[in-house]
Amino acid sequence: MAKDVFYTAIDIGTSKISTLVARVGQEGELKIVGAGYVPSQGVNRGRIVNMAEIQEALQASLSEAQKYLGGQLPPAFVGVTGDNITCVNTTGTTQALNPSGSISASDVNHVLELSVPRPAEDKEILHLYPRNFIIDGNQSVRDAIGLHATKLEVESHVVLSDKSSVEDIKRAVESCGVPVRGVALNALAASEAVLTEGEKEVGVVLIDIGAGITDVAVFRNGNLWYNTCLPVGGRLVSRDLSIALSIPFHYAEELKLKWGHAMLGPKDGDEEILMPSFQGRPKAMVKRSMACRPISERLQETLGLVMMKVQQAGMTRMPPGGVVITGGTAEMAGIEQLAKFLYSCPVRIAGPTSVPGLSADEKKPPYSVVVGLLLWGINHLNEKKHKAGAEKSPGQQGSLFQRIKKVIEAK
Repeated sequence: MAKDVFYTAIDIGTSKISTLVARVGQEGELKIVGAGYVPSQGVNRGRIVNMAEIQEALQASLSEAQKYLGGQLPPAFVGVTGDNITCVNTTGTTQALNPSGSISASDVNHVLELSVPRPAEDKEILHLYPRNFIIDGNQSVRDAIGLHATKLEVESHVVLSDKSSVEDIKRAVESCGVPVRGVALNALAASEAVLTEGEKEVGVVLIDIGAGITDVAVFRNGNLWYNTCLPVGGRLVSRDLSIALSIPFHYAEELKLKWGHAMLGPKDGDEEILMPSFQGRPKAMVKRSMACRPISERLQETLGLVMMKVQQAGMTRMPPGGVVITGGTAEMAGIEQLAKFLYSCPVRIAGPTSVPGLSADEKKPPYSVVVGLLLWGINHLNEKKHKAGAEKSPGQQGSLFQRIKKVIEAK
């Protein structure tokens, strides 16, 4: 009889480290059984800058999650992000296929392997997705298996990372006694938690605005099409506010959360906010419009940079599925209206709501990556890289319940 299976997910962010532990029961039911959230330290924009500090923070997060489990944490799926992540589109071609037979899964696997680039010594491949198959040089298809051809080509999207960055993250986690079972791109993980099958099919842009980084991922035809990372995030918004109002950073952070708005109307702008006293300066009143101006300007710039990256991916406008915004800064009031105004397309703010057992807070946008890492681990545990059907999106694999049940039955 199948046994319960446990999964651990770890999101190492600029502002916090999040650990989630989930149990998948014998009937495929998923339940969160442990969680640990602590302030982050020793990491900056996806890179570990102080190993001792990150180990201390990780140990605190893991220990908190372990309290609920009552035993050793299972091997973990960990997210990666930062300017060390790059992507490239490659091609592969195989000829001399049997014209009297149909294209097999092994043929597709072979051509996918041929599309795998030879990365530089300091790089490693994280993910590979077939974007498109070309039959006999002219017919473009999404699934080539079963078709007849003498020549098969594939266009693939490949995600790469610096080896040193990935190894540092693995070493930090494993030094706390938890083996690393898999590593996934943060944006890819978040997509598992917040994007729908329909959005991925028609085309959608995922924008994950964290404290130090904004991850951007474009999906088309059900697969990852393009990804990039911008070195801007919520902390930069707070810094701008701190400078504009000449207040300490922690005051600016509090003010942003309480009074911030990305697209404040004239009526609300006349509200007055009390500025606290510090270093002998007296308390003062400022209009809310003055406080929100640097917030709006920074978010406009961030969303503008996202549009530039989308255009670099070969798209003149946002795809039909529009834009989905997640991450901590997605909770900023008015950001949805601002994005709709700038992009003239459907926009929604999303958090992970499809997983049972999440608390009210864990269903919010800041937890999309860590929840998505759990789902990514479940979806891809038994898959091999570069194989036909590998790394499919959730919509292509059936419902969450069905996918989990398949994993259980495979044990």
